[in-house]
Amino acid sequence: MSKKIRIGSRGSDLALWQAHFFQDSLKTIGVDSEIIIIVTKGDRIQHLSFDKIEGKGFFTKEIEEALLNNEIDVAIHSHKDLETQSPPGLKIAGVSYRENPAELLLIHPDAVDLSQPLNFKKNAVVGTSSARRKAQISELRHDITIKDIRGNVPTRVNKLREGQFDAILIAYAGIHRLQLDLNDLRADLLDPRVFIPAPAQGVLAFQCREEDVETSAIISQLHDEAVSSAIQIERGILSGFGGGCHIPIGVHASKNENGFTVRATFSKEWESFSKRVRFETDTLANGLKMFEQLKSSAFPSSVFISKNLDQDSYLKRACDFHEITLRATSLIDIDFVPFQADPEKCNWVFFSSSNGVEAFFAQENPENWASKKFGAAGSSTANTLGKYISHIDFIGAESDMSAVSLKFKEAAGTESVLFPGSDRSLKSIQSSLNDNQVVNVNCYSVKSTANNVQAAEVYIFTSPSNVEAYFEGNSGFPESAKLISIGKSTAKKLTAYGFNSLIADIPHESELWALLAS
Repeated sequence: MSKKIRIGSRGSDLALWQAHFFQDSLKTIGVDSEIIIIVTKGDRIQHLSFDKIEGKGFFTKEIEEALLNNEIDVAIHSHKDLETQSPPGLKIAGVSYRENPAELLLIHPDAVDLSQPLNFKKNAVVGTSSARRKAQISELRHDITIKDIRGNVPTRVNKLREGQFDAILIAYAGIHRLQLDLNDLRADLLDPRVFIPAPAQGVLAFQCREEDVETSAIISQLHDEAVSSAIQIERGILSGFGGGCHIPIGVHASKNENGFTVRATFSKEWESFSKRVRFETDTLANGLKMFEQLKSSAFPSSVFISKNLDQDSYLKRACDFHEITLRATSLIDIDFVPFQADPEKCNWVFFSSSNGVEAFFAQENPENWASKKFGAAGSSTANTLGKYISHIDFIGAESDMSAVSLKFKEAAGTESVLFPGSDRSLKSIQSSLNDNQVVNVNCYSVKSTANNVQAAEVYIFTSPSNVEAYFEGNSGFPESAKLISIGKSTAKKLTAYGFNSLIADIPHESELWALLAS
């Protein structure tokens, strides 16, 4: 092709990275190009948050106008910034690979607190101008103050360094692509199943004129069809809400053996406690149909969970906001057991539960163990551990302890590991390690309270021990009741009693909240 492709781009560092990425991709197929910088409304207006700027497409409108006016041939967009419907005369002819779509939480070193959810101090000031991020961060941490932040990626990071914020939220894709040095900050990659990203986050969209067949054919050679299939579901769901940055909606579709697992969070305004759903789909059409059914489905009126919850609990606050009666009661009691453990005989200490953490440090001085590496089965256990030690080297991200075990094996290598646990521990994490690596200590015992549980529409079980305790005081469940298990071991125990349950894939209350409405 003799024609040189004119690429339209905003002038920020990240936008130019995207344009150069496309330009380099064109070179691999023998196509020459040039980059033309275009200033957008979003670049000019820096003092307002996104939800206060009138209209949609404030990072894209001027670029699309240049495309329609034949001033450029291709517009390169961050796909999440685009409206769900292209303007008449334009089309998305291709999409890029997908960078990790997760959010990156950057925390000022003076604000780090490992004992708190998301690892920053109480009453922190968190910077974001996205309605979606405002909604989710305030649901995960209701004690914070949210402050709008604008500017390109380096500018926002520098505002955090200057102390204008205690933490900020930013897309990992932008940080990774710009290769910014963050060694002076704490950077936590947030699980996209918990903190759900914007539809199509991490993907670039290649836009051209509908009648420009030649350019469209070139773009098709760079198109990633697998990525397109996933983000069609995400953007299809967004389209049902009108589409745009004003809506507090996150959607993430991840590939599985039979199609996609889809998680979505949404509300009318970010100050509301969002509704969450999780479902499986094999096609775009079925996925959109399933979402529409779940979108309008009613919440249960009553929920039981076999765990004591405090006032800061995500699930408790969600149920309170939506006027759901929540009964939170552990069906087991914990007694600390005297034990002996030698720090010299291990490299790691791994905790499978918060009970293990409390029982261990009730009898051990944390300073004697400060030089060891620490692991935790999940984020809740990690926060409890954070009350006693200043570093955590491994945190499990799955409810399936066999999956966590395999991941931990990679981290531990051949090093020895102390496992403080109970007399009824399943020793799931130990199963992947060699016997000569494992040091088990029994630091607490578990006994059933055998409570009679008042009938509910939904029952959530948090451990096999709680399932056993339930059936010591109860014969079964109401016929229409929904059962939810945290992890496969708990689900297996329910199956042994003749009952099936939905399984929370991740050890976080946001997953339970999603399953209540799914």
